Formats: sequence, structure tokens, C-alpha cells
Amino acid sequence: MIEIVTPLLEWFKENKRDLDWRKNRTPYTILVSEVMLQQTRVETVRSYYKRFIEALPDFESLARCPDGKLMKLWEGLGYYSRARNLKKCAIEVVEKYKGIFPKAYEQAIKLSGVGPYTCGAILSIGYHLKYAAVDGNVLRVLSRYTASSLDISLEKTKLYFKEEIEKIMPDEAGAFNESLMELGATICMPKITKCDACPLKNNCKAYQKGKPLSFPVKSIQKEKKILEYTCLFITDGKCCILIPKEKDLLQGLPAPLLINKFVTSNEAIEYVENLGFSVKNAEQLQDKKHIFTHQIWYMKGYKILVKDMLDYPCYTQKHIIEELGISSCFKKFLDEVWD
Repeated sequence: MIEIVTPLLEWFKENKRDLDWRKNRTPYTILVSEVMLQQTRVETVRSYYKRFIEALPDFESLARCPDGKLMKLWEGLGYYSRARNLKKCAIEVVEKYKGIFPKAYEQAIKLSGVGPYTCGAILSIGYHLKYAAVDGNVLRVLSRYTASSLDISLEKTKLYFKEEIEKIMPDEAGAFNESLMELGATICMPKITKCDACPLKNNCKAYQKGKPLSFPVKSIQKEKKILEYTCLFITDGKCCILIPKEKDLLQGLPAPLLINKFVTSNEAIEYVENLGFSVKNAEQLQDKKHIFTHQIWYMKGYKILVKDMLDYPCYTQKHIIEELGISSCFKKFLDEVWD
């Protein structure tokens, strides 16, 4: 694949997108942008990245950041474990490496939330070291270029292409990795290809075969798991009770009281009264649906008006909007809760 290096680098110089995280290249800004971009569109990340870097400009500030502030900065991006791992990584970099991201691959790969792709991106772009950064875009480009029959959902396929890239890696390692990613994001896309604009088309085997969309090969994905929840928004009219979720997808994030099934209004009242509350009224909210990467949540909601909030953590509407990080799946109910 050595013949792809020069045309890709030349194409990238002329066609790379103007992105904020390409303007101030440090291992920290590269880490933040790459973690944000996992499972998230570039256009969505733009505003989040700018706000995050302004609030937390380096490893030290992220390591010291209160969890509530961190989740508020991340609110709406989803996959909140990314934010938690990002903070863990910052703490490790500060405590073990005095705030400087390590250059040794063996040290960097052991940091929280840093996998082979992120590690390769930081070391190649930030330190100009010859490590590959193999993401879905890169796998798609190279699978089509070689008309590969390898299943890209398998780890051994990712390792194979990582090794092949590192055999031909030029001195401009970071730019080369980015050129592959950029080509996959803007030209060699999953469902649409712009082959006429591709700098690699003359030697691309999938293009020569006339069927670029037949590649890459990928095993059939599992169907999304469907879950049903009842969300109880307990309020005295001024504050609403939100409790950090203890496990699973949204672990650690503030959430209403959740019941792992649909219940009637009377059952919701009984559930809340059994917790010690004196219920004044219960109002059913509009049903909601939220789609995660591997799950679909169908949610019923109830606004439960009570006389006394007891000792549960409760928050005003202003606090929730301005300071508290809460998943967008629950935010869908809030307009009705505060009516």
C-alpha cells in the first residue's frame, strides 16, 4: 500500500476540514476531541469541544473538575462513561506523569479510556510518532482499497490493518493518519462514495470492480435491546428529586426514580407512598422513546406532587438547566414536569 502515502498527504493538505481541534494541537486537546468524536458526528462535537476546552484547558483542570460540572459540560453528548474515563485519564496523567501525556506506547495504552486507536492518534498527531490510528473510517477506506474480505468487526482485522499501516508510515505520521480518517469521513463514506474525487481511485480494487459499497465486510450487528421504564418525577412544585443511577448505561448520572417496567398511575402512587412520601397528586406525562447505540428505551412518566421532599436530593428547574448534567432521555420529560 506504499503508493497511497503521497497522494493521500497531498490531498489532505488541500482538502482537510477547518476544525477547532486542528488549530491547537496538544496531546490533551487531541485526547478530548478524539474521545468526543467516538460515536458522535463532527457537527455535534464542534460546540461541545469549544466549550469544554474553554472551561477545562488542560489535564490539571480536568483532573480537579467536580463531577457535576463535568457532566454538565458533557450533557447531551451521550455515552457518559467517556467523560468519566476522560477524567480518570487526566488524574492518572497528573499523578503519574506530572501532567504530561506519556510518549511511550506501553504507558499511554494503560491510561483509562485510551484504546489502540486513541493512543495511536495522540502519539502520531501530538508527538509525530509512527503509530497507526485505526478507526471505522480507516478500516472502510483500506478494505475498499484492497477489496478485503476480512471482517472489520473482528479485533484481528483491526490489528492486521494497524500493522500494515505502520509498515508504510511516513515521517508525517499524524497527517497520514488524519488523511485516512478524513477520506473515510468525506469521500469514502459508509453509504455514499464520491469516487470521482478520491485520490486513490486509480488503484482502488473495489472501485475497479465497480462495487465500492460491497466493502467492507462486516458481520451482522445484534438487534438493539428493547427496555421499558417508568420514570417518577417526584416534586413539591419547586424542586424535583433526582438520584444518581447506580449501574448500567447511565451510571452516576442524576435520574428520576426508575421502575423497570410500565406501571399504572395508582401503582406509581403506591410505589412513592411506600417510600414514605405523602402524595397530593399524580399526573401522567407523555410517553417517550429514546434510542441509544445498543438499546431502545420506551418510557412512561409521572409527575408525582408530594407534600414533603424528605431527605432525597432535589433540584430546582434553574439548577437542573444551568448546572446539573442529566441525560437527554430524561430531559424530554422536563417541560411537562415544570408546567
